[in-house]
Amino acid sequence: MKKLIAISMGIIFFMSSISGVKADEKQDQVPKQNISVSRVSGWDRYETAVNANKKYMNQANGNLAVIASGNDFKTALYASYMASALKVPYFVNPSHGMRSDILNELNRLKVKRVYVLGDYSKLDKSIDNTLLSRGIRVERIDDNNKYCNIHGSCDEMSLDGYIDTVIFETLHKGENRGDIGNVIYINDNKFPDLLSAVPFVAKTSAVQATALFGIDDLSDMWLGENEYAVFSNRFIIGGYESVPEEYRVRDYFYGAEFENRLMVDDEETYEPYRTWGRISGKNRYQTAVEIAKAYKIVLHQDINTVVLVNGQDYPDALSSSLIASQNNAAVLLTEPNKLNEDTEKYIRENNIKNVIIVGGERSVSKDVENKLKNFN
Repeated sequence: MKKLIAISMGIIFFMSSISGVKADEKQDQVPKQNISVSRVSGWDRYETAVNANKKYMNQANGNLAVIASGNDFKTALYASYMASALKVPYFVNPSHGMRSDILNELNRLKVKRVYVLGDYSKLDKSIDNTLLSRGIRVERIDDNNKYCNIHGSCDEMSLDGYIDTVIFETLHKGENRGDIGNVIYINDNKFPDLLSAVPFVAKTSAVQATALFGIDDLSDMWLGENEYAVFSNRFIIGGYESVPEEYRVRDYFYGAEFENRLMVDDEETYEPYRTWGRISGKNRYQTAVEIAKAYKIVLHQDINTVVLVNGQDYPDALSSSLIASQNNAAVLLTEPNKLNEDTEKYIRENNIKNVIIVGGERSVSKDVENKLKNFN
């Protein structure tokens, strides 16, 4: 009897071990999405930007760099847009006194010219004085700049307008922009859409000579019933809470498939990459995903790398565009303590190979990092 019990128990254990092996085999058969996950961070937003330059910038085109305040997201992100379009180093600095680590980077990269963005309330004159003492030429850009043409005629320009002029004159001098839509409008008083849009609009500016403006530039424009805000627009970026519905442009379309597109007489002459309309989602996370999708549609660029940042606060994320632009990547947003579901879905469905987290673990937690490393 004891022998029979022993034999029966042996059979049970043997069958259990087989089923366990089979279950393990099934689990092993599930393909794991191998993603390389890295992080760029520092003690604070300033050191994070310095570390991003150390890791990804090996030269300063035209011996140029861009510096902005780390305490004002609007000028900081416009500065980031400018630096990304021109592919030059980008730093954020406190309001008083130049950081020594930034000066060391300027020296390493042989920078001879610096655009300083923001008025003296954001970055005081000590910034200019220190740079000038190092033999670095300084040009201030704020909301009170004057741009003078070759004939000596000068016009006052807003921050976004002056930046657009600098980018266009640097990258597209002598080209004719024409009257086909080139303007991209965004609510630049809200950081999340601007944050995720910057590397995309910087690339379109460099490749397609687009311009980036805040919606304040549309505030005085007459809008009649069923009228479009501007016939020369390319895109509006952001949902209706960011950019109200009355600001309309040609609807964004995917290839030949689109709805409610504004009809034009000479439609067949438009270049294939020309697309128009609103790029948005129901929230900041989905809007960032839609911008990431637009790289393929608008720029014919496949994305296999994303830069992941905190979508609820901006400081650590200020250098994300520099990193994205240097890696042909899109910026996506997440909650700090859990991976946003829309962001996760995009990463899973688009065969993303590399994720670069920007900021310390208070910005994007270790839990988010570990989840990405263990995708399956």
